[in-house]
Formats: sequence, C-alpha cells, structure tokens
Amino acid sequence: MVLGNFVKFEEGTPKKLRLTDHRIGPTQIPDPITKKPKVLNVLEFDVSEEDGKPISKQWRVTSEKLAQQLWPFLDGNLYRGKLFTITAQGKGFLREYTVKVE
Repeated sequence: MVLGNFVKFEEGTPKKLRLTDHRIGPTQIPDPITKKPKVLNVLEFDVSEEDGKPISKQWRVTSEKLAQQLWPFLDGNLYRGKLFTITAQGKGFLREYTVKVE
C-alpha cells in the first residue's frame, strides 16, 4: 500500500502546487547509487494543494538547483498564496526542473 504522503513528479508532466510552510533540516534518504542511507539537508514544504485538489503532503527538495530557484520565496514566506508549476525533465543526477509562479 502506498500512503502518498509525499509529492512525486513524473518526467515531463507539470505539477501545480500550493505551499503553506517550509523548513530546512537534515533527513535520511537512500543514496541513489549505493542504496545505503545517508543524511542530507533538505528544503521541505508542506503542500495544501496539488493539481487543483486539496491535500496534506510534504515535498522534499534535494536538488540544489531547484532549491536555488525557490530560495527567493522563502524570506517572509512569499510562496504562500502563490501557485507553483514545477516540471521535471531527465532522471537521476541529470534531472532538471522548471519553475513557474502564478
């Protein structure tokens, strides 16, 4: 059974998210190559809307490039009330994200 507590991206499919809160801190994730657990600092958001539907999920950003695109919205919680459209392209270490804000 998949609980669906986290936002997941499919390659090339835009995902619209409304964010309500954020935090930065350590979390344990499996290394994509060795599959062994490692601790990373991540930017984590609480998500209240996904593709127009109300939800209660988390979105963990581990990509440094993606975090840099979102960074200007963190000060003063400027992301609140905005709708973000995120599209992932590529896989693994080559994955890139485009971010549009409405």
